[in-house]
Amino acid sequence: MAEKKLPPQEEEVDLGNLFKVIGKGIKNFFEAIWFFLKQLFHYFILLLIFLKNNSIKLGIALVLGFVTGFVLHKMQPKAYTSKLLVETNFNSGIQLYKQIDYLNDLVKKKDTVTLAQTLNIKPYQAATINSFDVEAYESEKVKYQAYDEYMQNTDTIYTKNFTFDDFKKRITDTDLRFHEIEVISTQDDLFRNLTPGIIKLVINDYFKNRLKIEKGAIQKRISVLSNELSQIDSLRELYKKVALLEARKESADAKIEISQKESAKAENDIVLFSISNNLLEEIEDANREIIRKNNIVNVISDFDLVGVPDKNILHKKYFQFALLFFGVMFGWILFKQFNRYLESYR
Repeated sequence: MAEKKLPPQEEEVDLGNLFKVIGKGIKNFFEAIWFFLKQLFHYFILLLIFLKNNSIKLGIALVLGFVTGFVLHKMQPKAYTSKLLVETNFNSGIQLYKQIDYLNDLVKKKDTVTLAQTLNIKPYQAATINSFDVEAYESEKVKYQAYDEYMQNTDTIYTKNFTFDDFKKRITDTDLRFHEIEVISTQDDLFRNLTPGIIKLVINDYFKNRLKIEKGAIQKRISVLSNELSQIDSLRELYKKVALLEARKESADAKIEISQKESAKAENDIVLFSISNNLLEEIEDANREIIRKNNIVNVISDFDLVGVPDKNILHKKYFQFALLFFGVMFGWILFKQFNRYLESYR
């Protein structure tokens, strides 16, 4: 039975409805965006009106907070800061961040005795520490190195189509190798005394075993590669000796045959030379790896002998109190207006 075809008119009607639906969807989408922008602008104007109507109260609160903070800032000892750049091995970054949080907790609790014992410093020195902070050293070069190392050490089945952007989204600060530790203290020459204590906090039996196993594996690889290199060099020397002996025995009448043999020997020597170079490169890479992994935590750049004055405005009392007073006044005015609204609503 012949298939029944739709009349051209019905097809045109269906296409017309489809275009209408698409057009309506696009129109609704842009109208929603326009409505959102209008609402955003409306609330922005309301905020400006609120600030204008209460500018005197908010201004007074801001000035009072600044003055109060400035007085306290002048009364407290001058703060100094210094940074320690370290490289973590065997995924010890997690332990580093955990221990820095622990030290910060001791500072907040003002437990100077435990802090002094933990870092092997005097209690009066521990009392001068204001804070510890750690963050990944986030240069693009360091991230590319981490990405390259990850790609080399991971099965290609899992890394297929795995881009650098994908890698950046998945890694956390503790996954990276380099980290910057900042300490703020009222004693400007304390910082170098903290390095051994901070490094010691990261080291435990688990990482000691990892270090021992990794170093043993790398040294064994170097030994195997060195043995292979020695065998290749011996084989090249043997080829040279055989070539000299054969050259003495060959007669002058067999020039073509000699030329062919010499060409084959030269090719063999080139292959052996290439293998030898590859082995040398692998040995150099292994030596660099064993130097890097000789410690659980490597100090790349130590604390300064003398710290520099802390210029971070977020740490200044006058900024903190100005923000606090402004926020309290802002909240109080909002609360009064909200309470007035509730009264009128009733």
